[in-house]
Amino acid sequence: MIHDMKQVTKNLLLKFHAANKGRKPEKIIMYRDGVSEGQFLTVLAKELTAMRLACTELEEGYKPAITYIVVQKRHHTRFFPADNNKYRNGNALAGTVVDQGINHPTEGDFYLLSHEGIQGTSRPCHYQVLWDDTEFSADELETLSYYLCHLYSRCTRAVSYPTPTYYAHLVADRARKHHNEMIGVCAEGSICSSGGFYDMPESQKLEIKNLLEEGVKNDMYFV
Repeated sequence: MIHDMKQVTKNLLLKFHAANKGRKPEKIIMYRDGVSEGQFLTVLAKELTAMRLACTELEEGYKPAITYIVVQKRHHTRFFPADNNKYRNGNALAGTVVDQGINHPTEGDFYLLSHEGIQGTSRPCHYQVLWDDTEFSADELETLSYYLCHLYSRCTRAVSYPTPTYYAHLVADRARKHHNEMIGVCAEGSICSSGGFYDMPESQKLEIKNLLEEGVKNDMYFV
């Protein structure tokens, strides 16, 4: 779970407000990775609620439409075309969508194969729409998700899942490395083992958090 989702949302809304001459977002679309099916209700109860609170705390009555989508890659579903709509290696074409037949009978979900599999069998991405105030149609969400897979700046091809989610992975991994480096020296020169835990004072934890966030808040150096 993202424990400080309310503060994260407030910071992002303030940045958007400053960068767009005082305009507030009318819709918020959240692509969330790293959530298993057993955590769906917990995510809605905690993170979605925190996002709502962040909006109302910034301005009373401000309730933008929120769409909350979970992106999953850890599954065993594969697509094998039965006709000639495939690449030479047998993989399904990029942009292939499956939203009926093998999907959940009542929940809004779909499979999207957004990238061209160069080697091995392509694994589609599974999108679970947990909440949708905007009431997007299935085609609109599928198209948006597919387009977002073409914005990754490290390569000129489409990637397997939406670029914002990809960037979140990169920045979280880089922040973890910075954090571990900063707390590597636990106390007066003693070195922490990689698997150990050091009970740092809350003030020191907050200082490290602020250094990490403030130092790179306007840069995408992690790309």
